[in-house]
Amino acid sequence: MLARTPACVECGLPWGAPSFKHEDEAPLYWSDTGLLCSSTCAQTHFGKRRVEGTFVAIPAECPVEV
Repeated sequence: MLARTPACVECGLPWGAPSFKHEDEAPLYWSDTGLLCSSTCAQTHFGKRRVEGTFVAIPAECPVEV
């Protein structure tokens, strides 16, 4: 299980901000490197990782306990 990051790993939006997408205190988007605040940041993040060659095709476990 990943440690909860204090902000989106892509744009820096803080966890808990009104526009940070979540449900039942759990993020809707994440990767093996941390939380992502939206589908836009998730797409950007995974696109960059594919280009860098660091994309992991196996889904990471939810980084927080619900």
